[in-house]
Amino acid sequence: MAAAKKKTVPWHRAAPAPLVLISGGEDVLVRNARTRIVAAVRKKHADIEPVRLSASSYEPGSLPGAAAPSLFSSHGLVLVSDLQAMTDEFLRDSLAYVQDPNPDVVVVMEHKGGNRGARLLKALAAAEVPTVDAAVLKSDADRQKYAQDAFSRAKREITADGLAALMGALGSDLSELDAGVRQLLADTEGPVDAAAVDRYYGGRIEATGFKVADAAAAGRAGEALALLRHALATGADPVPVVATLAMKLRGLAKVQGLPGSSQSLAAELGMAPWQVDRAKREVRGWNEVALGRALLAAAEADEAVKGGGRDPEYAVERLVAVVAEQSRVR
Repeated sequence: MAAAKKKTVPWHRAAPAPLVLISGGEDVLVRNARTRIVAAVRKKHADIEPVRLSASSYEPGSLPGAAAPSLFSSHGLVLVSDLQAMTDEFLRDSLAYVQDPNPDVVVVMEHKGGNRGARLLKALAAAEVPTVDAAVLKSDADRQKYAQDAFSRAKREITADGLAALMGALGSDLSELDAGVRQLLADTEGPVDAAAVDRYYGGRIEATGFKVADAAAAGRAGEALALLRHALATGADPVPVVATLAMKLRGLAKVQGLPGSSQSLAAELGMAPWQVDRAKREVRGWNEVALGRALLAAAEADEAVKGGGRDPEYAVERLVAVVAEQSRVR
């Protein structure tokens, strides 16, 4: 007998079914999938209130009790969290329920990873229960695709420079990126470009660090130092600013002299395609020896701002000046 095929869908296609498994540890995707299912159920049954259970603090009989028809309605919605820490009692009740689920009740189970509950996961797969993919988005490229896809689904355009600005400001944290995408979709009209992103998020310390790095790498020393001094005056920590500059220089060094398309190089270099595109454009103005000097200066500054020097602010200012100077060496 052939093994059952796992029915996996992305979070944005999560839909109600008698049993649904949301699998993965990316909290934003888990939340989005759950919200989508709840909204779809309430569209048909507006008065339904979900019953929430935790598999880690489960009372025997709770699942079959919550999924049983009531005197008031034959329909129901049960949301079960923490399957990765399930009790033996929950495992026993859930294995029995999978064999005979109530077709009028939607039961959503969330498993964030790990080996606990493997028997239940196998039983769900054998029953061909739809599985929503909520795996952690580990790379910049994955998070960029998340943002780009959100605009595409909304039939809105975000320009290449707008996407780069958004990733620079919010791309390190999917929760913040998700909130930023939602705000831009709700509060703007037409194509979203870098100027639109900057109006909302340009004042963030992360965004300022990227602006400093961009100006310094382009040889605009005055602009870079002015941005840096403003950031430091408003509470920016020199450590992440140096880290951003170092990341910028490493990106330039990675693509220097490499043939191939940005798409093909992205996975190999651990960068997003837009980062490869940008780095390839910017590195054309750099001398290879000068780039090496700038990288050494970044390493020295990193040590200085992490306790190896007496004045972290001076160290980061000196790094900005060195990078801008080396970018002009031909």
